[in-house]
Amino acid sequence: MKLRLILSGILIAVCAGTVISSAFTQNTASAQNTASAQNTTSTLPKLSREQLAEDFQVARRALEEGHSGIYRYTSKAEMDRVFDTAAKSLDHSMDALEFYRVLAPAVAAIKCGHTNVSAPEAVRKDINNTLAVLPFQVRVLNKQAFIFRDFSDLSNPENKQGALAGRLIRSINGVPASKILAVMMAAVPADGDVQSSREFRLSGWTFNNYLVTLLGISGPYELVLVGADKKEQKLKVNGVELPKLQQASKTRFPQDQGLERGADLKFYDDGRIAKIAIYHFGGYADPEKKQDFRDFYKESFEAIHSKGARALIIDLRDNGGGEDELGQLLLSYLVDKPFKYYDDLVINSMSFSFSKYTARPITVPEKLVETRADGKVHAVGHPNWGIKQPNQPTFTGKVYILINGGSFSTTSEFLSQAHFHKRATFIGDESAGGYYGNSSGIMPLVTLPNTKVGVRVPLLTYYMAVSGYKAAAHGIVPDYKIEYTIEDLLAGTDKDIGMALRLARKD
Repeated sequence: MKLRLILSGILIAVCAGTVISSAFTQNTASAQNTASAQNTTSTLPKLSREQLAEDFQVARRALEEGHSGIYRYTSKAEMDRVFDTAAKSLDHSMDALEFYRVLAPAVAAIKCGHTNVSAPEAVRKDINNTLAVLPFQVRVLNKQAFIFRDFSDLSNPENKQGALAGRLIRSINGVPASKILAVMMAAVPADGDVQSSREFRLSGWTFNNYLVTLLGISGPYELVLVGADKKEQKLKVNGVELPKLQQASKTRFPQDQGLERGADLKFYDDGRIAKIAIYHFGGYADPEKKQDFRDFYKESFEAIHSKGARALIIDLRDNGGGEDELGQLLLSYLVDKPFKYYDDLVINSMSFSFSKYTARPITVPEKLVETRADGKVHAVGHPNWGIKQPNQPTFTGKVYILINGGSFSTTSEFLSQAHFHKRATFIGDESAGGYYGNSSGIMPLVTLPNTKVGVRVPLLTYYMAVSGYKAAAHGIVPDYKIEYTIEDLLAGTDKDIGMALRLARKD
């Protein structure tokens, strides 16, 4: 769950990690021609060209009217070309998923991780409840797909439990894995040119969903796998319903499940090194739900000060974001001078014509914004607006921050500021969010009238008060890049924390 706290108490939520997108029509068609699997879209009704054109125009106009950061990474001229090309391909009748496979890559060309396309609700319900999907959890590493968790014994009892874990996937139903990943990577929402976040989002159950919606491939699955011995292995496995896979995952791999706590504090070496892990910015830090993050920050930094810790490790891996203010408050304990967090917060308008396609009215609180000479609305009532003050006790020692492709949104905002103020050494993989900000906050879901495909449109664009970073389309590139193999992941090896501890002890 990705949460944003915007405009003094309005809570907006979107499940960005579970949204089902789609991909280029020409790639999908090629894949379907070679796939032996049943096409799950066969029962969807065909829609006329006029209906498809209407839906496409509703989506395009909503994005152009409402998305205040639509041209941040891709120019208007290029987006016009992308939209025009996609619209021209709607020259024959299609069902909703076929349309979806045209729209999603066009929207993904905006390169905004909070902007996404979702399949019609009926399709999502089938995939999430009744359809038998690929019985693995997949991890994408360096443009390759590996079996991370093997549940094929649930559908094929003759298979030894977990025996296929670690295998490289060469092809599925005759479709090369390279083509599968290319289709998925072209449609998954992500900021700028950050590839680590795209691979992160395709790992886990998302791969299973996308295999159906993006490529029309369902079970039984004919696989070509490659083991550690580099030998190919051909086999067939049946699919398993997603709820059964998720339950098996909870039972067999409790270490993979989300933690009940939001954050924790740990000390090493008799208190000389402290580590704060923040799993999400929001809710409560403790499993008992008694300690909010503001109290957690205060008590943690007081404990760090009391023990005289000389180094602090902050673990923000897999942290997809949360309340904006909590990122700013964390920074306030690491800097000793007043600072500016946001440079600007922009909304295109106070009202939007596409609101008739949203489930509830789109409202922008007038008391918390102001319209300026540029004709746009600026969120001056945001709690992070203006000059912010350091908090005591301020930690002035060495800071090491662990990041990866799951460090997104509010987390990325904090990372940009920590980098700009030169307050940390970064370890891991490139963070997911763009360095100079994102578009999110208020994010209505536009449901298209004919296909019922959903388009998430973020209305508020954040501009961070940072400068000097040349890779504007990227997140934080770590000072110490850590690469993992599938063997590392299966062994549960944490190379990031190992590097951080070595550096902290050395310094």
